[in-house]
Amino acid sequence: LSINRWNAIVCKTDGRDLSSVQLGSTPEQIELRRTLVLMRFFAVSGNLIMVPFALLAVWQGIWIRFWILLLVICVITTLVVTAHVRQQTRLARVALALVLCLFALHLTVSGGQDGTGVYFAFTLIPMMIVIAGWRWGQILGGLYTLMLIAAILIDWPWLYPYTLEAVPRLIAATLFIVLLSLLIEWTHVQSYLAIKHTADVHRKNSLTDPLTGLMNRLGLERQLLKWEQTAQLATVALIDIDHFKAVNDRYGHDVGDRVLSTFAKVLRNNLKESDSVCRWGGEEFVLVMIGLTEAEALPIVDELRKLIASRRFQFDEHNIGLTFSAGLAAFNGESEFKRALKLADQRVYQAKSSGRNRVVSGDSGH
Repeated sequence: LSINRWNAIVCKTDGRDLSSVQLGSTPEQIELRRTLVLMRFFAVSGNLIMVPFALLAVWQGIWIRFWILLLVICVITTLVVTAHVRQQTRLARVALALVLCLFALHLTVSGGQDGTGVYFAFTLIPMMIVIAGWRWGQILGGLYTLMLIAAILIDWPWLYPYTLEAVPRLIAATLFIVLLSLLIEWTHVQSYLAIKHTADVHRKNSLTDPLTGLMNRLGLERQLLKWEQTAQLATVALIDIDHFKAVNDRYGHDVGDRVLSTFAKVLRNNLKESDSVCRWGGEEFVLVMIGLTEAEALPIVDELRKLIASRRFQFDEHNIGLTFSAGLAAFNGESEFKRALKLADQRVYQAKSSGRNRVVSGDSGH
């Protein structure tokens, strides 16, 4: 039986062994890495620019400017380091974007060094929106624009004395940069969602048998790995449809495929939702019943056997009867699954040798 090939199976995605998959193998991980890279880039490049200006402020005796720059440097560095250590950016990215928003507003309103602050502010706006993301980028971009316009209209006493010709240009340039940055971030989000949808579809297809809609081998293995209890009690049942080759030879493979699909539906519809049902390959199916011993699982599988054997299945003009042979084995935790599966395979062989249409568990068969 094909069960003996279990040891040769490895979890693969696009031909790669999952054990070798590194950060960046899924859309979510790629997005996390992208955000971390952006945050790190800004922290390094921003500090390289701000530290000299902070030292210059000390040299010139402009202490307010020094303390503002020092505060910004410390907050940005703390947020970026925290995000890298925790490998989480949800809160850090919003906080960092808010700091950039307020700092850019300060540079624009105060003028910075001789009115040059606005030049640096224009570089901070796109970074703010990209780091914040589409939703928070809209909020912070709008907040920055409104506060800048308000500062100009009410003529704040701290506002740098821009010329009348420069004010409308400043507002227009700000609006353009904010809208362009939001447009770029929106296209990024749309691309990300499309890639994520495609990846989700491929992931689902890689874990699902296309003919029956049940889990395939990889899907079952993934599910076992998710068990919270390492020593979870369960029983595996290996089911093999009797004389399935004769069905294919007599009625054709199209009918054989419909038999497999119908058989799978009967299994799925007559088991608990917590029970795992997997098409193992060919006419073999695997059931994993959590929390049941062999003695408890035996009557359940035997009732399935009786149900299948008592029915006739109509496929076009063909009226077909089916039976199956099954072997059961209990195990504790995912680590014992292969051993139990091998034992269940041996018991399927016993069931076949004893006349088929029976379930073998331990030393007893039905």
